[in-house]
Amino acid sequence: MKPKRVPIWRTVILCLLLSLPCAAQDLVPFIRLSPDETTKAKQLAQSLKDAEERSSKAKLAWEEFHKSYQAAHANLASLKFTDDFRLAVAKTGSPISGVYQAVSIELTAEERKKLENLRQEMAESEQSEKQARFAWLDFNYQLTADHAGKPAAGAGYGDVTLSSGKQLRLYTPWTGLLVFTADFTLAFPLGTL
Repeated sequence: MKPKRVPIWRTVILCLLLSLPCAAQDLVPFIRLSPDETTKAKQLAQSLKDAEERSSKAKLAWEEFHKSYQAAHANLASLKFTDDFRLAVAKTGSPISGVYQAVSIELTAEERKKLENLRQEMAESEQSEKQARFAWLDFNYQLTADHAGKPAAGAGYGDVTLSSGKQLRLYTPWTGLLVFTADFTLAFPLGTL
C-alpha cells in the first residue's frame, strides 16, 4: 500500500500557523499597587530623582571650578588638586630621561575653602544618591516578593539581598527591576515589555 501523500499546501499552512506569534506572548503579568504602595513608590522615585539632580549639580560645580582653575593656568596641562586642598599640581616635562617632575601652585585660602565645600557637597550628594538608589531597589524587590505569587513549575529564580541584609528569592519573570506606570499604580517585570 502506498503512503498517503499530504498536499504541499497543507504543509505550507501548518508552517505559517506555527510561525505566527502566539496570543499568550502578548499577555504580561503585573502588580496592582495599593494606595499606600503607590504613595511610597512616588516618594521613593522622587527622592531618587532629587538625589540624582543634587549629585549632578555637585559634579558640575566641581568640574566648573576645575575648568576655570585650569584655564587660569593654561600652561600646566592636566592640573589636579592635592587631597588636603592646599595645592594644585601638574606633571611637567623633564630634561632628564626617567626623571619625572611636577609643578605645584599653592591655593589661596578662598580657593581652598571653595574646593573643600565642593568636595564635601560631592561626597554628601553621592552618599545621598546611593541611599536613595538602595531604597528604590529594596522597594522594587520587596514589592515583587510580596505580590508575584507562586512560581510556575520549573521557573528560574534569582536571589537578591536587600540593603538591610534580608534575602529574597524572586522567580522568573520577576527577577529584575519593575516598570511602573506614570501614576505608579501598576508595575510590570522589566523584561516583559
